[in-house]
Amino acid sequence: MKEGRAPMERPGRAAAKGFRAPLGAVAAIAAVALVAGAAAAALRAPPPSAPQAAPAAPAPQAAPVAPAKNAPAFLERDDCGIEFVHQRFATPSKKYLVETAGSGVGLFDYDRDGLLDVYCVQCCPLPGGPAGVAAPPDLLFHNDGRGADGRFRFHRVADTVDVKRPDGTVAKKPLGLGDRAYGMSVSCPDVDNDGFPDLFVTNVCQGVRYRDKGNGVMVAVSNGGRDTPYRNNGDGTFTDVTDKSGIVDVDWSGGVAWADLDGDGDLDLYLANYAVLDFDHYKPCGTKERISYCHPDALPAGPDRLFRNDGDFRFVDVTKAAGIVEPGNGGHGLAALPFDWDDDGKLDLYVANDTDPNFLWHNVSGPGGMKFEEAAGSAGIAVSGEGRPQACMGSDFADVDGDLRLDLASANLGREGTVLYLRRDGELFEDRSARSGVLAPTLLYTGFGLRFLDYDRDGDMDLIQVNGHVLDDVHDFDPAQTFEQVPNFLENRGDGTFAEIGPSLSPFFTRADVGRGLAVGDLDNDGDLDVVVLENDHAARVLENVLVTSNHWIGFQLVGTRSPRDAIGARVVVACGDKKQVQQVTGSSSYFSWQDLRLYFGVGARTDAASAEIRWPSGQVQKLEKLALDTCHVVTEPR
Repeated sequence: MKEGRAPMERPGRAAAKGFRAPLGAVAAIAAVALVAGAAAAALRAPPPSAPQAAPAAPAPQAAPVAPAKNAPAFLERDDCGIEFVHQRFATPSKKYLVETAGSGVGLFDYDRDGLLDVYCVQCCPLPGGPAGVAAPPDLLFHNDGRGADGRFRFHRVADTVDVKRPDGTVAKKPLGLGDRAYGMSVSCPDVDNDGFPDLFVTNVCQGVRYRDKGNGVMVAVSNGGRDTPYRNNGDGTFTDVTDKSGIVDVDWSGGVAWADLDGDGDLDLYLANYAVLDFDHYKPCGTKERISYCHPDALPAGPDRLFRNDGDFRFVDVTKAAGIVEPGNGGHGLAALPFDWDDDGKLDLYVANDTDPNFLWHNVSGPGGMKFEEAAGSAGIAVSGEGRPQACMGSDFADVDGDLRLDLASANLGREGTVLYLRRDGELFEDRSARSGVLAPTLLYTGFGLRFLDYDRDGDMDLIQVNGHVLDDVHDFDPAQTFEQVPNFLENRGDGTFAEIGPSLSPFFTRADVGRGLAVGDLDNDGDLDVVVLENDHAARVLENVLVTSNHWIGFQLVGTRSPRDAIGARVVVACGDKKQVQQVTGSSSYFSWQDLRLYFGVGARTDAASAEIRWPSGQVQKLEKLALDTCHVVTEPR
């Protein structure tokens, strides 16, 4: 969330109103802006410890409604029942940086009926804000499948739900959710391997309390923050297990990664913390006349945390013992993704940092426990190709050029553009942002949620990105920038180069908003990928993929046995006709959000039966032949 040089200031400094850049720098920025503006204008509108339950088969659905001729590829579904409006609770007298950071959205099948449900993260009043304002809760929306009109529908899950007793009678029980803290991210892994996905919500502040200063004046002060794990009870309810979990982290948590980092069959937890944020002693930035959101450097970077999963929702902080010692002054972490960098069968961790060099924690664990070494510089992903740290935010891995190696993209601040690192020979990545066509259409936008997906099933990975600046008054400092910004949709031309096509897909890509969380998944089990976007201080957006295409597809829902049940880190290579593709189960891609764990491969017009090779996190390799197309295959790891 870094701002280039001016608007976001350190405490005690003037805001951007008094900023003067060197003349040469101004000329350079202007030249870049002209190139980016011309390109953008031409492309788009303006600016195993537990018993394993059998996996649920995808729920049968009514036939989808056929879109009208020349209809958009994505249909905004304001009528689908996901009625959620994010609130950032702005405090003009403080302008805490966290206000423009949230929040995330999660896709998961909490009741195992075969349909993805949606969890939206909310915020709460902050110290310095108006008194007496109630904190709204996070909301869970149940997927009801397709209605009589052929469209998918959701309803908000009530605070009290009906639960069937063994004798068949029904009892009322609390849902157990409804977090009312200042929420940031959500993840939905099956922490205890019981077949039911759990929830983990990161929070910055647990709300406010009011303290009497002794003169009749009540002052709002912070209650502090805590990250909250919820166990899925398997009956439609959840239990807050924070106190027993051992997960203690009071800093501003950004990205969250779940992965089996020690090879014991369960998911460990990595928290990429953004900053140490003291609400009660916060010094506003800017001047008395004009308060401004601070530059990230004004807030000490929050040290990341690594927790080992010891089973039964009990975790142990092994950060220092595992060698997670951040270089320099640390990093303002906003995304964390597991992947096997060196193909040694051990999952490593990429951490996207804002204004600081990124991290790559190389897993060198042995019999003595988890051990990591920092290797981002060696891999070529610590900084941009020009050698500068960037404001890396939402991130994702995918093979964009068809060489069966995972490439990496991270969204950045306006005037930096989204960075695309292509994997080269050996363990090295190369910044190909400009030559790939990713840089120009994203250069003037501040990206947050970012995901690769094959929206048209043609066999290559496209890129969606939602945007919105971190400064609500950025236009006063930079006329080319706005707080609300249009999203990007970059189509892969089939060779790892991209072109902006968003406005042709949906009016959504022509409307400026403040995009943050973004999750991608098949909400209606029709074989194409839909999108849910959480916007800062705006209503959530749901995009149904209604593209009419004769292209075929194949999907995989992986169920681990020796590996964690979610199979996070599993890598699947699919072959169909003359085409091979690779994808990895990740979960924590994008920004503060959780993705559909199923993998979907488009195969274009090919009609041959497919084959697949699965490398499970346990190290097992499983080969499958003669797989039918246009089906999502449930595959269980051999024991």
